[in-house]
Amino acid sequence: MQEKLLKIKDSINHFIEVSEKEKKSLKDSIEMLWLNADIQRKKTEIIIPESADENILRIRQLLAAAWSEDFKND
Repeated sequence: MQEKLLKIKDSINHFIEVSEKEKKSLKDSIEMLWLNADIQRKKTEIIIPESADENILRIRQLLAAAWSEDFKND
């Protein structure tokens, strides 16, 4: 019985850790969307990508900008 309780406790702790990581990831994604929206709002003309390659390039640019900001904050 004690062993089962320990397994449940470990499972709950693991779930908490995973959910914290997911929450941070979602928060970062929301911040990226806000950053992108702010950039787009400041532009006079919004450029909408027409292909998957352009979407991938845009995502990489946004990630690079976010990582740059993270390194500035450290």
